[in-house]
Amino acid sequence: YGGRPGYVPITVDGQTGWQTMYSLTRALQIELGITTPVNDFGPTTLAQLTFQVGNVTAATWTTKPGIFSILQAALWCKGYWGGSFGTYDANVGSGITTMKAAIGLSTTISVEPKVFKSLLTMDAYTVVNSGTAAVRAVQQWLNGTYLDRRDFFVIPCDGLYSRNVQEGLVYAIQYEIGMADGTANGNFGPGTQQGIRDYGNVSLGSVDGARRMV
Repeated sequence: YGGRPGYVPITVDGQTGWQTMYSLTRALQIELGITTPVNDFGPTTLAQLTFQVGNVTAATWTTKPGIFSILQAALWCKGYWGGSFGTYDANVGSGITTMKAAIGLSTTISVEPKVFKSLLTMDAYTVVNSGTAAVRAVQQWLNGTYLDRRDFFVIPCDGLYSRNVQEGLVYAIQYEIGMADGTANGNFGPGTQQGIRDYGNVSLGSVDGARRMV
């Protein structure tokens, strides 16, 4: 992508990091025809990826080889097998399914736009530093349960209880008390508090029914 409008060259040092992720993001925007690439994978990038490509599958390496190559690069940077750029094989498929399992998603050989967005960050999908397996299980469960909701995005699965996890839990509560997409916003406000009063009274022996409050 050197010389393409909007691409910013980076140091070739073999180290992953935000500069690499920013460059991959700009490369993706160039492939999508966005005229002013930026470092941020924002709503426009997500909308164009969803509209032009949808889920990235094995067939994408034929129809959109540039975008598939960017996915492969992101897999390598995350520590998963990415294969040779522009070529799909079973090992690349295995890298995709291993990555999705780490996030807490079904292991199909298909990368949803929200998952693609997450790959172009420095979020980790394995326990790091002082993280715990218990918190990672929570993170994976949230991803696997709520990623199909409009405003819920992949959260890290690093075992660390962070602001992202807290916000994800608030979204989960809002969805379970019946808030619609566009109303749920991750903020613990009066509506969420009332919903917990209405539906969140749990005690010894309580089990989840239509609402996953336990």
